Amino acid sequence: MEGHITDSRKKILLGYFEANLEKLFDKRVSERVRALTFNIQAFTTNQQHPKFMEDNLITLLDRCLISVTKGSGDEVSLAANTIGLMAVTAADRAHELYVESLPVLFKVLNHGSSCSKIIECTTLLAFFGAKNCEETENSMQQIWELIHKISVSTGNANKHSSSILPAAISAWTFLLASMDGRRLSYKYWRGVISYFFGILEEMDEEALGLAVCETLTLILETDSLEKFSDRCSNINKDEIIEKLKNFILKFREQDHDQNQDYNEELDFIYDVINLFEDDDCPQASINIRGHLLTLSTYSQIIQFNYLKRFLGSGFEVHMMGNKLLQNVFDFTPKIHVHHEKLWEEPTVTYFVPEARTKKTRQRLFMSPNSAYNKARTQLLNKNRDLTKRGSISE
Repeated sequence: MEGHITDSRKKILLGYFEANLEKLFDKRVSERVRALTFNIQAFTTNQQHPKFMEDNLITLLDRCLISVTKGSGDEVSLAANTIGLMAVTAADRAHELYVESLPVLFKVLNHGSSCSKIIECTTLLAFFGAKNCEETENSMQQIWELIHKISVSTGNANKHSSSILPAAISAWTFLLASMDGRRLSYKYWRGVISYFFGILEEMDEEALGLAVCETLTLILETDSLEKFSDRCSNINKDEIIEKLKNFILKFREQDHDQNQDYNEELDFIYDVINLFEDDDCPQASINIRGHLLTLSTYSQIIQFNYLKRFLGSGFEVHMMGNKLLQNVFDFTPKIHVHHEKLWEEPTVTYFVPEARTKKTRQRLFMSPNSAYNKARTQLLNKNRDLTKRGSISE
């Protein structure tokens, strides 16, 4: 964690960051990819350098945006991933990233990019960088337009669902999880439930089905169904529950046993739906390096899963040291303070081969002049002196 980095380590890191920033100006793709990979590893483990970020944040962002817009393949994905990680770690400058990046990134997406990392990147920028619910909802609108564009471009959701559409739906759901249902606009989300009902009826692909089930379950929790229903008819809670349960049961009856993770997640959604039927809320407790994180709503569970997937192996590191992420879940790890012991026990380290005799051991420990007894006498005198000065409290 950043707080545990020594001064010498910080100087070395600063040198690495500056050198890799220079590499992002290199004409060779391999050098730019190598630099982006370093940044991702550093940001993922929460080892960004404060001075470097303060002085070079916008320069680094500009180079990443150039890689996203003009690069190809791995470079685009790595650059988008870097921007997303910058949003997670930039703290008070997250809104600056949001303003500078989102127009460029949505333009790339609307021109047909199939890079799911760009979608994740825009979502994290909106989540951490938006100043108010209006800015968040604006980003949700742009993602929703993208979802419709992807669907219309193929005429069938099932044909293009391998990565980009599930990613877009999950991104929209993640942002919805951060919104208060009462603050959502009445004019933007009409027909959302019917749209997702249509997908469930037409497809049987795992990732897309799971994304839609998560979204509909979250909409149930918002308690604002009228904002997502058609203008002419409001869909009620029981209709959504019935649709979800029928889909999950049908899905499980088919041959989908090869992916246990999907099955377990659908089973969890089924359990959540049952809780909603009883007007109850899902809860989960997660142990993070000995500290308990409690999630008490489905919205929090959605946020937790999304951020954990994005950060991967670095999630626990960020939860322990990234205030921005801790604030999301109201998580405060306890700091263990190690107090210096005032009372000490005498110890003597010695080597006793097999040939040592009983007499030798008596000389080492039992004799009044033994090393052990001398050490014990010194400590007793020290502790007696501390007591006289009132330095030891019960």
